[in-house]
Amino acid sequence: MKNIMLVDDNSISVEGIYKNIDWPSLDAQVVHMEYSGLSAIESLKEESVDVIISDIEMPDLDGITMSKLALSCNPYIKIILISAYDKFEYAKRAIRIGVYDYIEKPIDYGYLYEKLQGVCALIDQEQHNMELLRASRPAMIEKFFSDLMHYSGREASYHLSSHIQYLDLDLDYHYFNVTIFNVENAADLKKELGVQHYEMILYQVRDTISSYCKIFDSFYLIKGFDLFELILCQNSSNANHFLQSIHKIASSIIKEHQDSGLSLNIGIGNIVSNLWNTHLSFQSAQHALEYRFFFPQKNIFDTWEALGQNLSLEPFSDTREDELIRLICQKDYKALEVWIKDFSSELENKYQAKDFIFVRTYTLLGRLLKFLYELNIETKDLEEKIVSTYSQLYSFHTSKKFFSWLYEICTLACQKLDHSLQTYHNQLCKSALSYIQENYQNNELCLQEIARFVNVSPAYLSALFKKNMHASISDTITTTRIEAACQYLENSNLSLKEISEKCGYANQYYFSTSFKKFKGISPSAYRK
Repeated sequence: MKNIMLVDDNSISVEGIYKNIDWPSLDAQVVHMEYSGLSAIESLKEESVDVIISDIEMPDLDGITMSKLALSCNPYIKIILISAYDKFEYAKRAIRIGVYDYIEKPIDYGYLYEKLQGVCALIDQEQHNMELLRASRPAMIEKFFSDLMHYSGREASYHLSSHIQYLDLDLDYHYFNVTIFNVENAADLKKELGVQHYEMILYQVRDTISSYCKIFDSFYLIKGFDLFELILCQNSSNANHFLQSIHKIASSIIKEHQDSGLSLNIGIGNIVSNLWNTHLSFQSAQHALEYRFFFPQKNIFDTWEALGQNLSLEPFSDTREDELIRLICQKDYKALEVWIKDFSSELENKYQAKDFIFVRTYTLLGRLLKFLYELNIETKDLEEKIVSTYSQLYSFHTSKKFFSWLYEICTLACQKLDHSLQTYHNQLCKSALSYIQENYQNNELCLQEIARFVNVSPAYLSALFKKNMHASISDTITTTRIEAACQYLENSNLSLKEISEKCGYANQYYFSTSFKKFKGISPSAYRK
């Protein structure tokens, strides 16, 4: 039911609107009939209404000013202003301040009823949208925290700060942390138990995490398909105490689910003191989980504990990686040796941690394998060699031995590229030869046409073909034609003109000259 207020210093006008509109059909009722702008504002402060129908020209407070005050109280209120004069300036001012509509006296009640139908429909739509907005609040809060973890500091502040008050979030804390709970055997459990049963287990884990996190000042938990992302907020006086508490609850959660069949790994991110740096804690939690590769016997991973320092998140520059791949492509073994020596010195000087050197090198090898994969080069044996080595990393007692192994991997990549390139070259030459054998009858067959077919430049094909086949493209075309001509001369009664045409020669004279040059005898003599 919409509540309506009628305002006019002329009581007859108010009565006329009240009596000539079918309010029930609009699902509306008139709750106030006021005779001045001031009394209308006073009544509005006591009881909110949905629609105001008001005269513009009133002695104490005109309709325009009254509308401004009403809209400041309730920006969603709908106002229809009425004037006895056709003044365009009134209409402009009314629209400018947010009034719904402006109509003239004498009032056409049928027209006013149509306007009210539109107003009521708009109110219904806005109320529906408001309900949707209220229902979406939990999703908006989840989106807020998800973006907080993924935006960088300045971006997070720019995009999200205005939402804190709207979502009624209290985030005024000394320290923040992101901890990630990852289900390692998610795929196996879904296959074994079914997705529904698996999801029920996840909800049990969610309840466990939530229960243990009540010791913190505030927390927010985001559930994914195979993981949970936990944002913790604390006003501890000491960051280390906060971190110890996180470790304590992580151990308790692991212990509680150790017999559930769930392989749960926990990555604890760095403690940050600025809300807008939460993404750094999130990234370090992700990196902490990578240490599962090196320590399969553990379930809880902390970047500080693993390295004795905060994990640097600097990536390798694309330039350095590209340089390594360029040297491998060139099979420049001497330069490769120098590159790896510089690379090892850089890591050893920058990071005093063996584990971190292993991780950085593993990232580099991943880039190399990706490059080989994109060239359709079989890398299975190389992958097995890398995985085998990384499963027993502590067999390397010195960095020198480890980087010697890295050099060996790079030389194997060189050999694979070399073998692959030779295979490619052989296939290219075979394709060119096959094309010649199938099209020698065409007297316009040439290097350019064959190069287009194998999709390389004529100059490249010419040099490659001569190197691999020990004959030029031109000589190969002629040889193929002459050999075909010999078959015709030996096994058919075709005339020399017909044979020359079938073998791709434009005229019989050129055929005879070419044949004699290659065979040392004329076609006629060869036939006899």
